[in-house]
Amino acid sequence: MSKKGKNGARRHALQRRRFDHTLHPHTRPGTIIVPPESLPPLLQITAYGPDVIVEKRNATAAQIRELRGKYPVVWIDAIGLGDARLIEEIGEMLGLHRLSLEDMVNVPQRSKVEDYPHHLFAVTQIPTYNGDLSLEQVSFFAGKGFVLSWREHAGHSFDIVRKRLQVTGGTTRSASVDYLLYALIDAVIDSYFPVLEQLGEVFDDLDDRVEADSSPACIAQMREIRHDTRQLRRIIWPLRDAIDDLIRSPPEHITQETLIHFRDCHDHTVQIMDTLENYRDAGSDLRDYYATSISNRMNETIKVLTIISTIFMPLSFIAGVYGMNFQMMPELGWKYGYPFALSLMGIVAAMQLWFFRRRGWIGRGKQHDKEAKTE
Repeated sequence: MSKKGKNGARRHALQRRRFDHTLHPHTRPGTIIVPPESLPPLLQITAYGPDVIVEKRNATAAQIRELRGKYPVVWIDAIGLGDARLIEEIGEMLGLHRLSLEDMVNVPQRSKVEDYPHHLFAVTQIPTYNGDLSLEQVSFFAGKGFVLSWREHAGHSFDIVRKRLQVTGGTTRSASVDYLLYALIDAVIDSYFPVLEQLGEVFDDLDDRVEADSSPACIAQMREIRHDTRQLRRIIWPLRDAIDDLIRSPPEHITQETLIHFRDCHDHTVQIMDTLENYRDAGSDLRDYYATSISNRMNETIKVLTIISTIFMPLSFIAGVYGMNFQMMPELGWKYGYPFALSLMGIVAAMQLWFFRRRGWIGRGKQHDKEAKTE
């Protein structure tokens, strides 16, 4: 499949997913309807305290119940949304509100942070970029003694948090649940910076290509990069506002010490928003510059055709005069009449070219390009 076809299929898939939850408009609030083609959940449990850490891969819901009472903090990292029964079982075990579980399975959701009676709920998107932007929803639940993170697919966004947890006596190991929640959200926010760097390289490449390349591929890439920038902006904007609201009105699950770290998260979202605003302006400038470049090329083409037509007008006149069917034209009987007519045409054409060049109507483009390269 061509790149254009892949991009179209990806957009269609995103649009289909965006409205999947509207396919069940009459269901009871809190109904768990998993997305089609979702992966079966895989659970990884990390239970720890200041001096101890236990990890369970391919864990079960029963192991969550077992470890919760033994360790100060239990982190359940779930991947895959394909089992509604398991989601309901874990939700009931941890005391999660059904509306928050419904938001978790209805992907994609707008980035937000909500305070429920027994837990805090946050949802946002993790971006990846490999020539094409893809987004994965991640949901967080933080309550008494536990943090539950639930992603659609496996990834490496939380590897840095796992490494910190391996350090005995480290801040993450010694802190409470709210600090782990901060660390996970901060890891998600930090995943935007490599994506922004890659998008910046694409903008630089387009900036170099736009003057020389007027192909449909360049236009398609320009449209695609502007679409990706708008998507990221739609995610970060509400996340920035949600973290700001959390800082201004902190729930009981968040301590004052952890709020200081959430301010750092807020600063990062502001930085990302500023970068996206710059990219949006750069995209608009590229589009305007591209349109201007195309217009200038068309004007140059029209100018060349006009000059050619102008040069041939007097030549056609001379040929027309000597092509008239009259017997008493002196030059018709002159043996040098034919060379004279050709010489006259050549002189007229040369004089016109000299005049056009003197006025700067021809020959300036290449000279201007050389001067620009020299500068």
